[in-house]
Amino acid sequence: MHIYLLDDDPKVLAANAFLLKAMGHDSRGWSEPARFLQEFDGDAEAVLLLDLAMPELDGLEVLAELDRRQCPVAVILLTGHGDVPQAVEAMKLGAVDFLEKPVDARRLAEVLTRAWQQAQALGQQADARRRVARLSAREHEVVTLVAQGLTNKAIAEQLCVAVRTVEVHRASAMTKLEAANMAELLHCWQLYQG
Repeated sequence: MHIYLLDDDPKVLAANAFLLKAMGHDSRGWSEPARFLQEFDGDAEAVLLLDLAMPELDGLEVLAELDRRQCPVAVILLTGHGDVPQAVEAMKLGAVDFLEKPVDARRLAEVLTRAWQQAQALGQQADARRRVARLSAREHEVVTLVAQGLTNKAIAEQLCVAVRTVEVHRASAMTKLEAANMAELLHCWQLYQG
Protein backbone atom coordinates (compact mmCIF):
# COMPACT_ATOMS: atom_id res chain seq x y z
CA MET A 1 0.00 0.00 0.00
CA HIS A 2 1.41 3.40 -1.00
CA ILE A 3 0.71 6.00 1.67
CA TYR A 4 1.39 9.66 1.03
CA LEU A 5 1.45 12.38 3.68
CA LEU A 6 0.88 16.05 2.94
CA ASP A 7 1.07 18.55 5.80
CA ASP A 8 2.73 21.97 5.96
CA ASP A 9 3.83 21.33 9.57
CA PRO A 10 7.07 19.25 9.56
CA LYS A 11 6.44 18.07 13.14
CA VAL A 12 3.01 16.71 12.27
CA LEU A 13 4.43 15.16 9.11
CA ALA A 14 7.14 13.39 11.12
CA ALA A 15 4.70 12.30 13.84
CA ASN A 16 2.28 10.79 11.30
CA ALA A 17 5.14 9.04 9.45
CA PHE A 18 6.31 7.60 12.79
CA LEU A 19 2.77 6.45 13.66
CA LEU A 20 2.36 4.78 10.27
CA LYS A 21 5.77 3.09 10.61
CA ALA A 22 4.74 1.74 14.01
CA MET A 23 1.59 0.38 12.34
CA GLY A 24 3.76 -1.38 9.74
CA HIS A 25 3.31 1.06 6.85
CA ASP A 26 5.95 2.96 4.92
CA SER A 27 5.01 6.42 3.75
CA ARG A 28 6.33 9.34 1.75
CA GLY A 29 5.74 12.90 2.87
CA TRP A 30 5.54 16.38 1.41
CA SER A 31 5.10 19.76 3.11
CA GLU A 32 4.22 21.73 -0.04
CA PRO A 33 0.99 20.94 -1.93
CA ALA A 34 2.27 22.15 -5.32
CA ARG A 35 5.35 19.96 -5.03
CA PHE A 36 3.23 16.98 -4.02
CA LEU A 37 0.99 17.48 -7.07
CA GLN A 38 4.09 17.53 -9.30
CA GLU A 39 5.88 14.54 -7.78
CA PHE A 40 3.38 11.90 -6.65
CA ASP A 41 2.66 8.93 -8.90
CA GLY A 42 -0.79 9.69 -10.28
CA ASP A 43 -1.17 6.21 -11.77
CA ALA A 44 -0.45 4.24 -8.58
CA GLU A 45 -3.18 3.25 -6.15
CA ALA A 46 -2.46 5.09 -2.91
CA VAL A 47 -3.85 6.62 0.25
CA LEU A 48 -3.16 10.27 1.08
CA LEU A 49 -3.31 11.67 4.61
CA LEU A 50 -3.98 15.29 3.75
CA ASP A 51 -3.88 18.34 6.00
CA LEU A 52 -6.91 20.54 5.54
CA ALA A 53 -5.42 23.93 6.46
CA MET A 54 -2.33 24.82 4.42
CA PRO A 55 -1.32 28.30 3.25
CA GLU A 56 -0.48 27.58 -0.39
CA LEU A 57 -3.35 25.28 -1.36
CA ASP A 58 -5.73 23.94 1.25
CA GLY A 59 -6.70 20.29 1.54
CA LEU A 60 -10.01 20.77 -0.25
CA GLU A 61 -8.21 22.33 -3.24
CA VAL A 62 -5.74 19.44 -3.37
CA LEU A 63 -8.61 16.96 -3.10
CA ALA A 64 -10.45 18.72 -5.94
CA GLU A 65 -7.30 18.58 -8.11
CA LEU A 66 -6.89 14.84 -7.46
CA ASP A 67 -10.54 14.37 -8.40
CA ARG A 68 -10.06 16.43 -11.58
CA ARG A 69 -7.07 14.25 -12.54
CA GLN A 70 -9.07 11.09 -11.73
CA CYS A 71 -6.14 9.63 -9.76
CA PRO A 72 -6.58 6.36 -7.85
CA VAL A 73 -5.73 8.11 -4.59
CA ALA A 74 -8.07 7.77 -1.62
CA VAL A 75 -7.91 10.78 0.68
CA ILE A 76 -8.19 11.01 4.45
CA LEU A 77 -8.39 14.64 5.52
CA LEU A 78 -6.70 15.65 8.78
CA THR A 79 -7.46 18.80 10.69
CA GLY A 80 -6.88 20.42 14.03
CA HIS A 81 -9.95 22.60 13.69
CA GLY A 82 -12.42 21.26 11.15
CA ASP A 83 -16.03 22.22 11.02
CA VAL A 84 -19.16 20.59 9.65
CA PRO A 85 -19.32 22.53 6.32
CA GLN A 86 -15.70 21.58 5.55
CA ALA A 87 -16.37 17.93 6.40
CA VAL A 88 -19.44 17.92 4.15
CA GLU A 89 -17.46 19.51 1.31
CA ALA A 90 -14.64 16.96 1.77
CA MET A 91 -17.06 14.06 1.60
CA LYS A 92 -18.71 15.51 -1.54
CA LEU A 93 -15.25 15.62 -3.15
CA GLY A 94 -14.74 11.94 -2.36
CA ALA A 95 -12.72 11.95 0.86
CA VAL A 96 -12.85 8.67 2.72
CA ASP A 97 -13.02 10.32 6.13
CA PHE A 98 -12.21 13.42 8.12
CA LEU A 99 -9.99 12.91 11.19
CA GLU A 100 -8.95 15.35 13.89
CA LYS A 101 -5.31 15.81 14.92
CA PRO A 102 -3.62 14.27 16.76
CA VAL A 103 -4.65 11.13 14.95
CA ASP A 104 -5.80 8.19 17.05
CA ALA A 105 -3.98 5.01 15.91
CA ARG A 106 -7.03 2.74 16.20
CA ARG A 107 -9.26 5.12 14.30
CA LEU A 108 -6.57 5.60 11.65
CA ALA A 109 -6.21 1.81 11.21
CA GLU A 110 -9.96 1.51 10.58
CA VAL A 111 -9.98 4.37 8.11
CA LEU A 112 -6.85 3.12 6.30
CA THR A 113 -8.60 -0.18 5.56
CA ARG A 114 -11.54 1.64 3.97
CA ALA A 115 -9.24 4.05 2.18
CA TRP A 116 -7.20 1.23 0.65
CA GLN A 117 -10.39 -0.43 -0.59
CA GLN A 118 -11.43 2.89 -2.15
CA ALA A 119 -7.99 3.32 -3.75
CA GLN A 120 -8.27 -0.14 -5.30
CA ALA A 121 -11.75 0.67 -6.64
CA LEU A 122 -10.46 3.96 -8.06
CA GLY A 123 -7.57 2.03 -9.65
CA GLN A 124 -10.02 -0.32 -11.37
CA GLN A 125 -11.97 2.67 -12.69
CA ALA A 126 -8.78 4.32 -13.96
CA ASP A 127 -7.79 1.07 -15.70
CA ALA A 128 -11.23 0.83 -17.33
CA ARG A 129 -10.94 4.45 -18.55
CA ARG A 130 -7.52 3.66 -20.09
CA ARG A 131 -8.92 0.62 -21.90
CA VAL A 132 -12.03 2.45 -23.15
CA ALA A 133 -9.82 5.29 -24.43
CA ARG A 134 -8.30 2.78 -26.88
CA LEU A 135 -11.65 2.37 -28.67
CA SER A 136 -12.34 4.09 -31.97
CA ALA A 137 -15.43 6.29 -32.15
CA ARG A 138 -17.37 3.54 -33.92
CA GLU A 139 -16.25 0.87 -31.44
CA HIS A 140 -17.36 3.18 -28.63
CA GLU A 141 -20.79 3.50 -30.22
CA VAL A 142 -21.07 -0.27 -30.64
CA VAL A 143 -20.06 -0.98 -27.04
CA THR A 144 -22.48 1.68 -25.77
CA LEU A 145 -25.32 -0.07 -27.60
CA VAL A 146 -24.14 -3.54 -26.52
CA ALA A 147 -24.20 -2.31 -22.92
CA GLN A 148 -27.80 -1.17 -23.49
CA GLY A 149 -28.66 -4.77 -24.36
CA LEU A 150 -29.08 -4.39 -28.12
CA THR A 151 -28.35 -7.32 -30.42
CA ASN A 152 -25.88 -7.07 -33.29
CA LYS A 153 -28.81 -6.84 -35.70
CA ALA A 154 -30.45 -3.99 -33.74
CA ILE A 155 -27.12 -2.17 -33.50
CA ALA A 156 -26.58 -2.57 -37.26
CA GLU A 157 -30.02 -1.09 -37.94
CA GLN A 158 -29.43 1.82 -35.56
CA LEU A 159 -26.00 2.64 -37.00
CA CYS A 160 -27.06 1.94 -40.62
CA VAL A 161 -24.26 -0.61 -41.16
CA ALA A 162 -24.07 -4.33 -41.93
CA VAL A 163 -24.32 -6.86 -39.11
CA ARG A 164 -20.86 -8.11 -40.10
CA THR A 165 -19.46 -4.59 -39.56
CA VAL A 166 -20.93 -4.55 -36.04
CA GLU A 167 -19.39 -7.97 -35.37
CA VAL A 168 -15.96 -6.74 -36.49
CA HIS A 169 -16.15 -3.59 -34.33
CA ARG A 170 -17.46 -5.60 -31.38
CA ALA A 171 -14.61 -8.13 -31.66
CA SER A 172 -12.04 -5.35 -31.92
CA ALA A 173 -13.55 -3.61 -28.89
CA MET A 174 -13.43 -6.86 -26.89
CA THR A 175 -9.71 -7.13 -27.66
CA LYS A 176 -8.98 -3.49 -26.75
CA LEU A 177 -11.00 -3.79 -23.55
CA GLU A 178 -9.20 -7.06 -22.71
CA ALA A 179 -12.59 -8.70 -22.26
CA ALA A 180 -12.76 -12.46 -22.76
CA ASN A 181 -16.56 -12.51 -22.68
CA MET A 182 -19.67 -10.34 -22.46
CA ALA A 183 -19.62 -10.27 -18.65
CA GLU A 184 -16.07 -8.85 -18.62
CA LEU A 185 -16.98 -6.29 -21.30
CA LEU A 186 -19.99 -5.11 -19.29
CA HIS A 187 -17.96 -5.01 -16.06
CA CYS A 188 -15.30 -2.85 -17.75
CA TRP A 189 -18.02 -0.57 -19.17
CA GLN A 190 -19.69 -0.20 -15.77
CA LEU A 191 -16.36 0.75 -14.18
CA TYR A 192 -15.79 3.27 -16.98
CA GLN A 193 -19.24 4.75 -16.41
CA GLY A 194 -18.38 5.09 -12.71
